[in-house]
Amino acid sequence: MTKSIKFGIIVLILLSASLIAFALINPPPTQGSNDFSENIESPTDPSDQVPTNPDLISAVESALKNASGHWKIFNYQIEHTQIQDDGQMAIVWLAAEDPETGEIMAREPELTLAIADEHGNWGVLLEDNPKFIEAFSKFQYAEKSIQGDLLQISGVKARSDAVFGGYYLPWAEGLEKRLTWSVAHSSCNPIYYCTHAFDFADGTMFPIMAAKGGTVFHWRDSCPNNTPTCTNSITLQDKSTTPWTYQIYLHIANNSIPEHLKQVGTPVTQGQFIANVDNTGYSTGHHLHFMVVTEDTRYFSQGMQSVWGVAEDITFRDVSINWNTATQGGRPRLAYEAETYGGVGKTYYISGNKPAKAPTGGLTAPAAETYVTNRNLSVAGWGEQNVGVVKLEILANYDGAWVQIGSEQTKNPFTTTVDLCNTSIPNGLFQLALRVWDNKGNPSGILTPRTLIKNIECSTTDTNPSVSLVKTDGLLLLPVDGHVGAIVNKGSKGRNIASVEFWFHGQDWENDDWVYLGKDTSETGGWTGPINTAGMDDGDGYAILALVTDAGGKTGMDVIFDAIVDRTGPWISINPLPSPFTNSKATITWTGGDLLSGLKHYSLSVRVNGGAEQVLASNLPPKTTSYTYNNLGPEQLLIFSLIAVDRAGNSRVEKIALYTPGYEFEYGYHLPLFFMGE
Repeated sequence: MTKSIKFGIIVLILLSASLIAFALINPPPTQGSNDFSENIESPTDPSDQVPTNPDLISAVESALKNASGHWKIFNYQIEHTQIQDDGQMAIVWLAAEDPETGEIMAREPELTLAIADEHGNWGVLLEDNPKFIEAFSKFQYAEKSIQGDLLQISGVKARSDAVFGGYYLPWAEGLEKRLTWSVAHSSCNPIYYCTHAFDFADGTMFPIMAAKGGTVFHWRDSCPNNTPTCTNSITLQDKSTTPWTYQIYLHIANNSIPEHLKQVGTPVTQGQFIANVDNTGYSTGHHLHFMVVTEDTRYFSQGMQSVWGVAEDITFRDVSINWNTATQGGRPRLAYEAETYGGVGKTYYISGNKPAKAPTGGLTAPAAETYVTNRNLSVAGWGEQNVGVVKLEILANYDGAWVQIGSEQTKNPFTTTVDLCNTSIPNGLFQLALRVWDNKGNPSGILTPRTLIKNIECSTTDTNPSVSLVKTDGLLLLPVDGHVGAIVNKGSKGRNIASVEFWFHGQDWENDDWVYLGKDTSETGGWTGPINTAGMDDGDGYAILALVTDAGGKTGMDVIFDAIVDRTGPWISINPLPSPFTNSKATITWTGGDLLSGLKHYSLSVRVNGGAEQVLASNLPPKTTSYTYNNLGPEQLLIFSLIAVDRAGNSRVEKIALYTPGYEFEYGYHLPLFFMGE
C-alpha cells in the first residue's frame, strides 16, 4: 500500500463520524450547438463526496497494486470520489505523485470505477480496462466525471494525418514551466482524443498567452476557482489553417478572461494575454490543458460545457526536441513518455512566445454607401504582413455579428464576386469589411468597414414586398418636425405587412452614421416614420431609407439619396419701370429662382391708390418672367406685389410701384421716379 493511500485511510476514518457530504457546483444548463454565450453556475451537487468507506479505498489500493503498464510508474493519491445515490457505484479520481518530489502532479486525474456486488464488496475497473467504458456509461454522474463525453462508437472520430505548426508555448517569453502530461495522456474519453494534448504547470495561476493567433470562438470563466465539476475555458478559432483549427485552453481561472475578449469573433494575436491558469474542472492542481482540434472533429461537449474534439499533432517553434522539419517546430514530451512513444523527453520548457504584430489590409471595392441592386457584388482588397499573408476573409455584419461571406481569398491583392443571394444578408443596411490572416495564425482586426445598402430580389416564386417613399412633385422634402411616408405592396404570396422601418443619413458620408427613425407596425394613417430636421443645414444631400418586412420575413426597401432640407426662401429681382408712366399698358418683368427645392409658382397682386389688394394671377408657372397689366388710367398710384413660392413652401415677396400722369401725392410732392416699396 502506498504512503499516500495509507494516510488517506487514517484521515478519512477519523473524519467519517462527523463528515457530511459537501456540495460542489453543477455545470450550467446545456447550451445549444450554436450558442457560445456565458452561463451562470447553478448550485450544489450531492454526488461529490470525500470517500468514507475503508473497503472502497482498500479495493482501489489492491487494484493499483496488481495493475501493470503505466500504473506502475506513479504512486497515486485519491483526489475525490463521486458516489452514486444508491451507493452501488463510485468513481474515484486518482492524482499521480511526482516520482522526484512526491508532490501531486498538476494535470487531469486518472479514473477507477468501483462497483458493489450484492454483498457490498467492491470490484474495481481501472480506466484502461476494456470493460471500463461500458460500465462507466451506466454511472449516474458519468458526464460530470470525465474530460470529454461518453460517445457512441459511431460518434468516435479520428484525427487527421496532418501536423499543424506555428505554435509557441502558451506563456510569456523567457519563463519556464513544467510539462506534466503529453502523449501518455489517458484522462480523456475516448482516451486517444488527448494523445496530442499538453498539460503545463508551475504550481501557480500563471498568465496564459495565445499560442497562435485566432478569433474568440467560445469562452467561459464563471466557474469558481478549484471547482472540480465546472470547467472554465477559452477557445480560439484559427482560419489560417486548412481545415480550420481550434485552440482549446482548459482549467482557467474564474473571471480571468479580459472583458474585451468576451465576445465571439474578437481577434487575438499570438502572444496576447487571454486568461490565467487555475484547476477548475477535471484537474488535480493548477495547470493548463492545451490542445488543437480541427473543424472535422470539433463539437461542443455537453458534459464539460466546452469545445472538444480529437487533439491534432502540433509543433511549437520554441521547442527543440522531437523536431518536425515541415513545420519548423518541436513536440514537448516527458522522459517516461519518450520510452514508450519514442523521441526525446524532458520536464521543463522555456517559452519563446512574444507578442506578434497583427497583419493589416483593406477593401478597395465596393465604395462606402454603395446601393446594391445586383446579386453579384464585386469585392476587391489587399493584405499585408512581413511574415506573409495566408488568407483574406470578406466579412458582413447585418445582425450585430461579423460573419464570413463568399470564399476565402488566397490571392493578394484579390478581386472576387460574392453572390449575395447565397448569403443570409437581408435587404437593407449591412456592413462589409475585411479580415487578414498571416502565416502565424494572427488575424487582423475588422478592416475598412463600410456601410452598403442591399435591395435584391432573389426569388421568382416568392417575391419580396415592395415599398416606395412618398415624394412631393418628385422630391422628398424633409419637414422641420413631422413625418416621412411610404407606400407598400405585398409580395407574390400575399402575406400581410408586419412593419415598415425608416432610417436617416446626414450629408457627411464620411462621418455621419445611419440614424434609426423608428418602426411603424400599423397601416392606420399610412406607413410613416417621425423626423425632425431642426438645426440641420439646408441642402439636398440627405438620405432616407424605408424597409418593409412581411409576416414571412421577406423584405424590400427603397432609398432616396437626395432628400431635401429647405428652410430658405426663393429669390426675386423685378426690373424697374419709369414714372410717371404714360402708356396704357404696363409689362412687369422679373427673374427668380430657388437653389434647393425649386420654384413652385408665382402670384401677382396690385393695390391702386391705396385700395384693397387685387389678385392678378395666383398660380403663374415657375418659368414665367413677365406679366402685362392692361388697366392703367390717369391719376393712379399702383403698387405691384410679386410672391415666389418654392416646393418646400417657403416664399419671398418683392414689390414695384409706378404712377400715371396727374396723380398728386400728399403734401403737394410730385415725384418723377418711384423706387421699389411703398
